[in-house]
Amino acid sequence: MRKLLAALGITAVGLGLSGCSNASVSTTTTSTTTSTTTSSLPPSRATTSTRRESPVTAGNQTATQLMDAALRHGGSRSSLHYVSTSVEDGLTTTIVGDVNQTSGTQTIVVSSAGAKASIVIELVGHEAYFRGAAAAIEVLIDLTAAQSAAAAGQWVSVVPADSVYQSTAAALTVGSVMSELALSPPITGARNVVSGGRQLIEILGAWTGEGITANEHATGDLEVTKGDTSLPVRFSGVVPPSAKTDRFTDNLAVSEWGESVHVTPPPVSVPLSTILKSTTTTQPVVV
Repeated sequence: MRKLLAALGITAVGLGLSGCSNASVSTTTTSTTTSTTTSSLPPSRATTSTRRESPVTAGNQTATQLMDAALRHGGSRSSLHYVSTSVEDGLTTTIVGDVNQTSGTQTIVVSSAGAKASIVIELVGHEAYFRGAAAAIEVLIDLTAAQSAAAAGQWVSVVPADSVYQSTAAALTVGSVMSELALSPPITGARNVVSGGRQLIEILGAWTGEGITANEHATGDLEVTKGDTSLPVRFSGVVPPSAKTDRFTDNLAVSEWGESVHVTPPPVSVPLSTILKSTTTTQPVVV
């Protein structure tokens, strides 16, 4: 879900995403505190200012243990809401998701200079569904241009036997979202902070995964609540610029733990295998 989304924006702009409209959503996710539909794009909760304070003194727990505990507690919760915003080279990718332990739904919107491309992805049990613009489908689902054009604008179902199932179903359960928040060694420490008026612990470390390698020297910080049942609140990662790439940033905020998330399959969908067969070109046999 991370650096791949910047590539999605580049490809979408190159394919003329300004002519693509946001995909509609057939399911509504209702929160116990706030009514949320996946077609809405609320501002990221990661924009609050942070004031650093003193080093953490949480008994004998190390920064790694604090992170592991927060992610373990978060992974045991029934559901959550998240907003992710990443930026690279003038491209902004926003993901709004609502997930539970076995299903979820997310809307991904890539924008640049007023142009947008979007895709909606759902997971219900062991079957995923997507609907969106051809430009978004081509990179995010990894289909060819012809396949993406054939799939655009309709719900397409993806099953575990499909080669793109794992990438399509990513970040659509509580557990998979927690995996997105994990820092990599070396985890350099933790400190008390005040963020958005809340007393939190900020854990600092390296950031790898989803196309980000250790050679890029990316850094991340994870803010978690204090206490015996701590929970992750916000992740922020930065890939510094290099001779070949621009600076890449990602912020992911988690909230609405325990919200009511009920995702149902679209009433009508086309199997991905059908799309692939319909766009297969048979080459003539050369004698």
